Amino acid sequence: LLRSLHELRDHVSAEEDAGELRLGTLNTALHGFLPDVLRRFSQVHARVQLHIRTGLAPELYAALLHGELDAALCLKPTFELPKSVLWHPLRHEPLVVLAPAVSAHQGPLELLRTQPLIRYDRRLGGGKLADDYLRTRGITPLERFEINSVLAIAMLVEHGLGVGLVPDIGPALTQGRAIQALSLPVDTVSTSIGREIGLIWFRNSPRQRWIQGLLQCAQATSVHTYRHA
Repeated sequence: LLRSLHELRDHVSAEEDAGELRLGTLNTALHGFLPDVLRRFSQVHARVQLHIRTGLAPELYAALLHGELDAALCLKPTFELPKSVLWHPLRHEPLVVLAPAVSAHQGPLELLRTQPLIRYDRRLGGGKLADDYLRTRGITPLERFEINSVLAIAMLVEHGLGVGLVPDIGPALTQGRAIQALSLPVDTVSTSIGREIGLIWFRNSPRQRWIQGLLQCAQATSVHTYRHA
């Protein structure tokens, strides 16, 4: 009865376009495209407060299932979702090599073979992808650090401590830094390897209207970003 009462209250709030939306997100999304999404959403739904929680993809999915979140921006699940849960892809973020601008002419594969590597944490999805790519290419890098933040990796690259192999989260990677993000070659050995980020939520969520609004804002942001790139 209490759950039904809360859901009824949420439906009424949604109709009035005022209330709270609990959103989970990866840190990389918060550092990348999410601020522009939030700006667009706030312009349309000025009276909706967004409570934002960061975490790893498994943590966000568990929080959604336990009713602690209304929606989450996370990596594409590697398992089949229940019919009550919806997933919509938003961005494909290919792996790129971060290198000091003065070294960018050497090419991404040569840099990975010859320069110290600042690893992206292999416990994370993007770090696993990077590790798989290196093994597929037969590259055994000289490892110097292993960090769970792509922006920290970018900072260390700028300080000349090595190169990075990370998902391309957008302009925040290189903006204001004397580094470049180099695309990996695409051939028969490896296609455009990367990770997929999307929005996940319950099909019957009482905040469906706001979730759909957030989804539309995210889609518009992604289109704008890729056209700009």
